[in-house]
Amino acid sequence: MSEQYSRRSFLSGVLTCGALSASAVYLVPGGHRPPPVELRLATGADPTGARKLLMDMWNQANPDTPVRFTDEVEGGSGDERKRLLTAAQNGSADILNLDIVDIPEFAAQKLITPIRLTDPNFLTSVKDLHQVADAPNSYWAAPLNADVGMLFWRNPETDQPDKVTLSLVLGTFAAADKRSFVGQLRPNSSNYNEGFLVNILEHALSVDPELLSPKGEILFELKPWQKALRPLRAAIEAKKVTLSSDENASLDTFVETKPTFMRNWPVKYRELQQRKDLDLLAGKIQVLPLKPGVLGGQSLALVRTCPHPDQALRFINFMTGAAAQKILAGHGFAPTLAEAYNDTNLQAVIPHLEALRGAVENARPRPMHPGYRTFAEVFVYHTDQMLSGESDLTSEFIAAMKAALG
Repeated sequence: MSEQYSRRSFLSGVLTCGALSASAVYLVPGGHRPPPVELRLATGADPTGARKLLMDMWNQANPDTPVRFTDEVEGGSGDERKRLLTAAQNGSADILNLDIVDIPEFAAQKLITPIRLTDPNFLTSVKDLHQVADAPNSYWAAPLNADVGMLFWRNPETDQPDKVTLSLVLGTFAAADKRSFVGQLRPNSSNYNEGFLVNILEHALSVDPELLSPKGEILFELKPWQKALRPLRAAIEAKKVTLSSDENASLDTFVETKPTFMRNWPVKYRELQQRKDLDLLAGKIQVLPLKPGVLGGQSLALVRTCPHPDQALRFINFMTGAAAQKILAGHGFAPTLAEAYNDTNLQAVIPHLEALRGAVENARPRPMHPGYRTFAEVFVYHTDQMLSGESDLTSEFIAAMKAALG
């Protein structure tokens, strides 16, 4: 059976199951439906089409409670956060698809309201970041999809190390003057700096995992940060690295110039499949977890002023339920439910699925703090200055991070 046919058959089955589930959960005793209600979802753009597919499925099964996009924000995470903030403030959206790091800010501003999660099988590393402090079974949002950086390795060595870290790749396997590694290491604009920040954190953690705790707490000590980032700067100076502005440019470089290594998001594996990349089809590309990686993802939050919270929660539960999670996984996203990783059909078309689960479970979260975006600005500014050779990290770097995180 071809990969294309098996994937299509699998997703069709999941769609049928999901549509029936969505319809059943919405029926009320007596066979009557509540008055028609339209729900508004504010979200960033999704080039995979998975979210729209799920929304269309919901709308077909629930014609009296349709969901529509307020608009899909084109741009980086900075634009998304600003537009979603406006939508929550002016009441033009009922549900927000938030970047996980923005949840504390929206909660602090009382723009979203806590909810309960109906499925207990969310991955612990993801679920815990959403919990309301000192309130068991209360969460600020429901995890829609996770995200974590992965290492794409072309023609991997037969004797791979048990523990693959970026510092090992750059120090041992990447060749000087070959630019054999590509990653998102060139800041582009404030809208796209998040990829740069995550990449820098991953490189730093590969040298010193204590720089970011399992709870997302930053180490405010200068010398460990200087030591952790010097190998990356040395690799850049040795021309081992192609500095890419974003994940799409990294993928283009990986396909066109064929470097050995690429750091990118798991969804890019699906894009390689869609491009019918010859090396991928020949089994010459492996996708490996970074140890440790940095956790990302998007989550569905209920706007505090939503006039129809019960209906909105039903939609949120559907989008984060098992059937929807499998569809998201089939489109390249990292699921948040354990059940999706155990699906044999998904394992057949995503050979690194188990490795992806391990990467998500062992990843370190970024600081979950209302001042995260300010932290990101100062982090990007100072680390970019260091990597470009303009200046080393100074005590000002530590002071700025402390100030941003309160």
